[in-house]
Amino acid sequence: MRRVLAAVALVAVGLGIYVIPAGADSPVFANVVLSFDFSDNSAPASAFSGTPNSTEDFNVIADVLPGNTGGFVRMVAIAPASSTANNIVCSFQPVQQGQVECAFNFTADGVWSIKAQYTIAKDQDVSSVSVTSLRVAN
Repeated sequence: MRRVLAAVALVAVGLGIYVIPAGADSPVFANVVLSFDFSDNSAPASAFSGTPNSTEDFNVIADVLPGNTGGFVRMVAIAPASSTANNIVCSFQPVQQGQVECAFNFTADGVWSIKAQYTIAKDQDVSSVSVTSLRVAN
């Protein structure tokens, strides 16, 4: 009987099947994966290189996987090194339906690094980080 149980366990692990006993706590997602989407497709994507306080923004969406993960995401747009622009911070926002969206007003041309940081709670350390680059040209 032990051999059969061991064989079943080996096959289940090989197929990616995991069983959580009834009554067990839900697993905490320590390995959250972040990816990026640009604009929300409800309006044409636009990037504006101009004066601050402009109403023309570019939406950056951080997808949080697995999709049922809670927690918070902060995004930071790091200005191009060749510019005198300041970094732009979109403060921690709760994950809703697997996503967090921030609108950025890019004030300088060049390659901006967009960094998304995930944490399960605002008072805890960041546990996942994802970075992408976005070229802004007027």
